[in-house]
Amino acid sequence: MDKKGNFIVFEGGEGSGKDTHIDRLKALNPRNTIFTREPGGTVIGERIRELVLSKDLPDMAVRSELLLFLAARAQLIEEVIAPALAQGKTVISNRFGLSSIAYQIYGRQRQEYLSFLREVSNFVIGDYMPDHCILLDVTPSVGLSRVQGRGDTKTRFDEEMLSFHERVREGYRVHVSEFGTPHIINADQPLEVVWEKVQHAVVALLSL
Repeated sequence: MDKKGNFIVFEGGEGSGKDTHIDRLKALNPRNTIFTREPGGTVIGERIRELVLSKDLPDMAVRSELLLFLAARAQLIEEVIAPALAQGKTVISNRFGLSSIAYQIYGRQRQEYLSFLREVSNFVIGDYMPDHCILLDVTPSVGLSRVQGRGDTKTRFDEEMLSFHERVREGYRVHVSEFGTPHIINADQPLEVVWEKVQHAVVALLSL
């Protein structure tokens, strides 16, 4: 299928505000726009999401974790992203390939897996690379303070040590330009300030 639509991804560490700003974009009711998330967005992807985010599976091997994220991404592209873009729709995804680099390569300190990830990503993603990447760049200590009130909704990643999240942030910053035109927004700022910048970066790309 040919890619005719516009593909936008939101990336950022825990507490960066991705969900909030994507919900606000949804409320604008943009025409011809599909919203999805990673991992998830399909029946298979949501099952995988339950596995990789569960606090009940603390001993999951890094290789298993990485491959599960890739499997969910392959299904999302096949079932949601590719058909929507072929129809000329705009796709907005909460996370995509950059998260795998940030979390599984940098966060997990597995730089030796990067070449493997790139090779498999060529197979999984193919021509469906994002056109724009909105990176909500949050200082890990600030982001983690925002997620403290999540209670039982916290994931395995929420409960990682601060040093893990600092490495994740480094991964995002180093590789953000590989996933479309980068738009880096300081997510430490107040919500309304960040929202104004998100709108500036995204709304012109939507059909309202």
